[in-house]
Amino acid sequence: MKKTFIFLSLFLATQIFAQQQGNKNSFTLIKQTIGDLNKDGLQDKIILSEDISNAKRPLRLQIFFLGSDRKFKSAFSSTEVFEPQNHEEGNNSNRIPDIRVENNNLVISKETNGEKQEQTFRHNKGKFELISVFKIKSDENATIETKTDLIAGTITEITKKTGSKKLKKNQREITVNTLPTLDNIKSFSAEFSQ
Repeated sequence: MKKTFIFLSLFLATQIFAQQQGNKNSFTLIKQTIGDLNKDGLQDKIILSEDISNAKRPLRLQIFFLGSDRKFKSAFSSTEVFEPQNHEEGNNSNRIPDIRVENNNLVISKETNGEKQEQTFRHNKGKFELISVFKIKSDENATIETKTDLIAGTITEITKKTGSKKLKKNQREITVNTLPTLDNIKSFSAEFSQ
């Protein structure tokens, strides 16, 4: 009887541990795109997935480079690039981002609290560097388009008042010592949301 109890306890502990381990990889595919990011002529793969077992529903961005051996190798993976979707709170104004490749650059389009934003990243020396941010924000009074070019060091803002054909353009210089990367983009997000 004692052996049976010990065996049953071990069996249950093993099952509980296995279930906990099984929940660690519960990401479901949302979007996938291909394109050459590292300028080697091969089609790389970008995957956006969501953790459906986590109530906050974090998004994971993965980038895989296609090698000459026709096998994909992981170049980047993180759940820290995007704000969680928080489906349980019911008030989520964050939409699922769009991902695409244009001119060997990764372009991420997202909308948060009514502001549309497009971030462009280039692959350089093993990192994905943010090179530009384009934002559009509209309300009942005006539409404001802002283009931040981190390579040129400029921010251009174009404002169009509702019902008017006149455009007001402002441009200013900025100093960028180090380009933000996908690894640390959250820490720079406040800097580019002016």
